[in-house]
Amino acid sequence: MGDSHLMPSDKNLKETKMAEPVASLLDPEFEDDPVGAFARLREMAPLVRIGFPGGPPVWLITRSEEVKAALNDPRLVVDASNVPGHQGLNIAGQMIENLGVPEDIAGYLANSLMLQDGKNHARLRRLVAPAFSVKRVKALRPRIEQVSARLLEDLAQKEHVDLVREYSTPLTGAVICELVGIDEADQPQLRKWMDEYANPDADFAKSTRSLFDYAKNLIQKRRAEPADDMISTLMQTEGEDGDRLTDAEIVSLIGVLVNGGYHSTAHFIPNAVLTLLDNPDQLALLRAKPEALPHAMEELMRIGNPIPSAGPRYATEDMEFAGVPICKGDALTGSLQSANYDPRVYSDPERCDVERVVPQGGAHVAFGAGPHRCVGAALANLEGEIALNHLLIQRDTLEITVSRRQLRYRELIPGGARLFSSFPVRL
Repeated sequence: MGDSHLMPSDKNLKETKMAEPVASLLDPEFEDDPVGAFARLREMAPLVRIGFPGGPPVWLITRSEEVKAALNDPRLVVDASNVPGHQGLNIAGQMIENLGVPEDIAGYLANSLMLQDGKNHARLRRLVAPAFSVKRVKALRPRIEQVSARLLEDLAQKEHVDLVREYSTPLTGAVICELVGIDEADQPQLRKWMDEYANPDADFAKSTRSLFDYAKNLIQKRRAEPADDMISTLMQTEGEDGDRLTDAEIVSLIGVLVNGGYHSTAHFIPNAVLTLLDNPDQLALLRAKPEALPHAMEELMRIGNPIPSAGPRYATEDMEFAGVPICKGDALTGSLQSANYDPRVYSDPERCDVERVVPQGGAHVAFGAGPHRCVGAALANLEGEIALNHLLIQRDTLEITVSRRQLRYRELIPGGARLFSSFPVRL
């Protein structure tokens, strides 16, 4: 993990010692004013040394161009064991260990799609891609609209509604569960495990084991009775050379896809609602021109993405990046939030402009970039678009029932995704 687990040269050791952290993600400013805190670092340098909670210092990439470059650089890998001379756990492995996950379950987490590099990552990505084809995602629109409308109909008579607990998580949970192939009767239990997955006070190991055990049983059920769902597709998909996913790989993919498809979009929705309510001129524009909502999703994703940073990458060799000498084994992480507010790409970046036209190459990085760009990006956009249309465009009565200062966030890990603890509204 970082330089402490590698054997760099004396020169590298000297350079590493000189690169002392200039900030910590635990500093209060990253909670009180994250946009301003990252802006300060971004104007300091494209690459700054920061303290990483629970681990050694890492290089934080602060600017859009450099974040995209890092996410596309084959010299930077997500699996530290691919670094020559690596010893010990990487950052993700240390977090898994700190959560008390048993070794057999940790294997599914450590071998997930997100933590694979090169040919193995390309193989998994190629085999899972058909399940997220444009045709398949587009076909989900009527069902997503139906689920959203039903949820809002049930909530319409309530005086107080928690938009996260009673709307956005049931919506995204139902959609990803149906897409994957979770039987409807089992979906409430799956959502309970997924909620525990992102709850720092819950038993992470227990809920994760339950989810993986369920996935293993479901694979056996679909093997006997295939259905029109992702699990059946994954089991039947063959590569050009006859390659197939193993059961263990499918279990790991289910864990990644279910949790990724559930949490990130569920918390984007209230972020986007907050953004539009705080920018009434932009909301009025969308109500006057609802056909502009699909384009507006790019701006709302740029601003409302709840995932603040990309997973760490590790340098496989001594190198220079953004003008800074990097030692073999050093960890670098791209700040997606900082990149999405980079004034070098977005004029007046703190302003919400739903008609914003970005320059070529200036797309946001809410879904990452490069080989590891989120495979479910099209689905997340579609869910967000439908939710915002139903919540704010087709109705004009939604209001937040607490002050902005009373909204509370939680983090599974310090410096990680900021998720609303609740989002009280009146419909």
